Amino acid sequence: MELDWMEAVVVVVALFLGCTVFSATGFGIGMVSTPVLLLAHGPQSAIIVPGTLGMGVAVWIIWKSWRDVPFKQIIPISLASVVGSPIGVYILSNANASVLSIVIAAFIILFAIGSFFKVDRELPYSTPVGILAGFVVGVLLPTTGVAGSLVMLYLMTKNWERQTVRAAMAFFLMVLTSVAVVQFALAGLYTQERLMLIGIAAVPALIGLGLGALIIRRINERAFNYAVIGIIIFSSVVAIAQEVVKI
Repeated sequence: MELDWMEAVVVVVALFLGCTVFSATGFGIGMVSTPVLLLAHGPQSAIIVPGTLGMGVAVWIIWKSWRDVPFKQIIPISLASVVGSPIGVYILSNANASVLSIVIAAFIILFAIGSFFKVDRELPYSTPVGILAGFVVGVLLPTTGVAGSLVMLYLMTKNWERQTVRAAMAFFLMVLTSVAVVQFALAGLYTQERLMLIGIAAVPALIGLGLGALIIRRINERAFNYAVIGIIIFSSVVAIAQEVVKI
């Protein structure tokens, strides 16, 4: 099976950007790469490819910063996401492609806008809220690839240091994506084309991984976040426009 050059370029660019952001922040691979992938690939591929490579990036982040992971707080949230994950995989396997593309892009826009806001005090009933957020993300992440920012926004209310939030989020996504990858395989979602896309994207993903580790030490965090969110929103609007024209 052969891919045309545009399909290959799109997956290279998408996973380079997504892995750069994920490496720098501990999340965001779906929010950045999925809307770009939707420009040339179907919604299932746009979720499965970054989800699979994202698992590897999360493992690398935890390997480098496991001392920063607040295991006691993040493990219950991660387990809640595992409970919700099979629901998301079922939806991904059976949903209408055009409708799913629009839903994915709409979620990306909402969560990207939400990323502008930071709550400066811990939420009441913090633990139950975190567990609920984990369950919801477990359902939505395999379906949309982008819902992880719900848990990220929750973690930001804990007033932890940036490296603790990054490590906690990476641990959460490592657990969830590991379970999702197994479920993708059991559902027969790893087609020859998707395996080829994962192989093509592996090298730019590694480059993005290294670049993200460099960026986190050097760039102004606010400027970087605003630039990324702007790209996310723009590419999501383009993806919605494309699907609306098809319907």
